[in-house]
Amino acid sequence: MPLNIYIISHPIITILSTQIIYSLSKNNKINEPIYDEINFLLIYELLRKWIKVTNIYIKDINQIKEISIFNPKESYTLFTNLEKCYNIINHLKILIPKLSLIHINTCKDKNNNAKIYFNSNQEQYLRNNKIIIVEKILNNNSIINFVNELINDYKIHITSIKIICIVCNKKVLEVINKKYSNLEIYTTKIINI
Repeated sequence: MPLNIYIISHPIITILSTQIIYSLSKNNKINEPIYDEINFLLIYELLRKWIKVTNIYIKDINQIKEISIFNPKESYTLFTNLEKCYNIINHLKILIPKLSLIHINTCKDKNNNAKIYFNSNQEQYLRNNKIIIVEKILNNNSIINFVNELINDYKIHITSIKIICIVCNKKVLEVINKKYSNLEIYTTKIINI
């Protein structure tokens, strides 16, 4: 089964991602407001298919009222570098019920390999949650190791994990496809590096 990659081609997302990719290639810096906007829009795209809404009908004397609510059994955990995404957190907390936030940091380990670190004391938030991982660029195997850790150590099912990134490296996607073909990735562009 091929990897589920969704390349979001909405015109606004395309314009924002082009600006980010250009600024990264030119001076290796990201315009933070643009980065916040594109993350918010990518999360919105991901949630359109993932959030389940229940309609409740209340019969009044003269009319029937319809109320839409989120499924109370669903909860979400967002893994991201909170220092980079702090501007959208308030928006997400309003839009997504039962949202837990976990800070991740990509650093080099003692073998100079990229590794994602997070506070494992928050394990109770992971069980039975839908996991959203937000990365700027998917260009090394640290994300594979992180997904491994979530699946093997925390017993998260692969269908409960989705990744959002602005740009994906084709080689990393090939490695992910070999190991986790059911993983869904939302991105704006796939590049060859």
